Amino acid sequence: MCLIDHFVLVAGNLPDARQHYQQIGFNVAPDGIHPFGTYNANMYFRKGPMIETLSIENHIKYVEAIEAGNTFVKNDALFRAEHGDEGFSHIAMTSTDAELDHRSFQEHGISGGNIVSFSRQFEQPDGQMETVAVKLAFATHPKAQCGFYFTCQDIAVPEIDRSTLLKHENGALGVNHAISCSNEPLLYVDLLKELSRSSEIHANKQKVKCLFPNGSLSIITPEKLKQEFGISLSTHGTSLQHKGLIFTVADIKKTELFFIQNKIVFKRHNERLITQSNPESAEFFAFEQNR
Repeated sequence: MCLIDHFVLVAGNLPDARQHYQQIGFNVAPDGIHPFGTYNANMYFRKGPMIETLSIENHIKYVEAIEAGNTFVKNDALFRAEHGDEGFSHIAMTSTDAELDHRSFQEHGISGGNIVSFSRQFEQPDGQMETVAVKLAFATHPKAQCGFYFTCQDIAVPEIDRSTLLKHENGALGVNHAISCSNEPLLYVDLLKELSRSSEIHANKQKVKCLFPNGSLSIITPEKLKQEFGISLSTHGTSLQHKGLIFTVADIKKTELFFIQNKIVFKRHNERLITQSNPESAEFFAFEQNR
């Protein structure tokens, strides 16, 4: 069984996204520049996967990457064309063999495109330069135009001290649940099985939930989305949209007080605090008491 590695949130302007996340109480890492025209600002947590906020840094390299068949950039462009420059585009799982994942995705008819391998440099707190290298394999259901997934194999990952990035003013300990939405969740059971290598999948007509050691992924109907989170969404046909992330917090009352003091727009629903992931997007962040 693999783990959930991270979630990709796209942004039209990375400095604006950073400012918004900091305003709602997140500690955001320094920018990281990719070799194919994108760059990111990540959020790391004591528990669960990280969040990658992705924007376009160099439009010329970005277009060149699309023309060269770079699946990661191609899918990013497809998502932006369909949903705009703000939203929740990808869910990534860990991998020990991205080549094997890619062949399996092809055999099961869910390949999302060619493998992408890349490396980039980053600066340690002491000024030392290090190199990170990864290999990505992509999966997309034929009926889910922009519900993207990929697996991420670490090729070179140096020791990184992220201890200063793990404390968040809003009290977030980590993401324990990601919510996607479709009119027909049951269509995606086999996709989740193949992605997760997990038998821990619970399915009915309204909800498909896949359990991992470090969190869970659910695909729910718009009716269930409204019931559980108070959020309305119109979906078309069998399309799949990644919609929200649920964070656990150490003390929900302190998180609520932080939101009130900082004039963060939020609502209370089913013992959760719910706010927009970005002022320009329809995706949401939900905060709930750690149990």
